[in-house]
Amino acid sequence: MEDTLKNTLLRNIKFAYNEALELIVFMGMIANEKQLRTWAADYKLEMDSLALSYHEEARSLLSPHANRELHFFFQYNFFHKALDFAFYESICTCAEPQTAEAWITRLENSPADKVVSEMVYGVYYDKLEELLEGNDWEVVKKDIRLMTELVTRTKPHQEVIHAHGPLLECLTYPEDTKQRYMQLFNQFYRDVFSLFKEPLRQASDEASQRYEEMFLDNPERFIREVNKNEPAMYDVPTNFHVSFIAQLGNHCLFFSTADSERVGTVIFGIHNALAFGPAAEREKTELFLKAFSDKRRLDFLLLLRKRPHYGQEIATALGITPAAVTYHANFLFFLDLIQIKREDHRLYYHLQVDKLRELLAITTKVMLDEEPGRV
Repeated sequence: MEDTLKNTLLRNIKFAYNEALELIVFMGMIANEKQLRTWAADYKLEMDSLALSYHEEARSLLSPHANRELHFFFQYNFFHKALDFAFYESICTCAEPQTAEAWITRLENSPADKVVSEMVYGVYYDKLEELLEGNDWEVVKKDIRLMTELVTRTKPHQEVIHAHGPLLECLTYPEDTKQRYMQLFNQFYRDVFSLFKEPLRQASDEASQRYEEMFLDNPERFIREVNKNEPAMYDVPTNFHVSFIAQLGNHCLFFSTADSERVGTVIFGIHNALAFGPAAEREKTELFLKAFSDKRRLDFLLLLRKRPHYGQEIATALGITPAAVTYHANFLFFLDLIQIKREDHRLYYHLQVDKLRELLAITTKVMLDEEPGRV
């Protein structure tokens, strides 16, 4: 069984730089930098000074108009794609990595209505049933008028509530929207990304080689411990894009290509090994205590203590959105308190009971300067 899983991972997973993906990750990071700084502080992480210098220089190179357009399409919520989902979909439905220029050309040839419909999906993917009012998404997404009526009547989740007005604007003027995002991508590529693309590729290639060696040494352990996912989920061809700009994270995207082939993409942070590797006992204790400064994370673990739950179940039980589940789950992933396993076509969160005991023991040692069990 283990050999079969290992062979499946070796067959399906490859590490390859996707320049088009790094382009839109770069744009999203600049638009959401304030949110990212808050996130880094929560996780007790220091943002890479070189990456921050790239952000600062990029902003200085963009015109005020381009900055406004960047925020229009990208700045909503780091953990919940919105209008920018359409651009990720456009890139990740191509089975092979692309250059930024090749993808921009492909996007130019994509009908405006199709791109705008993917923006709708990005804003409402976790509220789609309410949005559709019994209609079929495959029918609705081809009908701009009907989509506009449904979006007008349905507010998105709070995390992306500010995307509601811009989305309606895009639905009302799809061709104008296309002109806007095409101008933005061309300008950003020409004035900003072209200046950084070689250093970004070089940094990614060097890190990708290291991660690929780790993966080949023990594929299953790499997926569980560094990618923080269940190996069985990679039963389709999947490309790991090691991203310098993303810095940290294991963002998985699965789409069907034009040939109906299911493919996966992982945006894999260049510093993942540092963040998910062993930490000093004091640092573990600080982050462990920080984890429960938010009651919802304690409720999250207490829920999993009863049995594994999938994301929507957790969201419903805790009265939070799926994007908030992702946010809190990432915090717990950093401590190895939870893991994901796929069962019945769903991804379930499991509590790592032994890890919880270990962290409680470390906390006892640090706080009381004594070994657990000592009287």
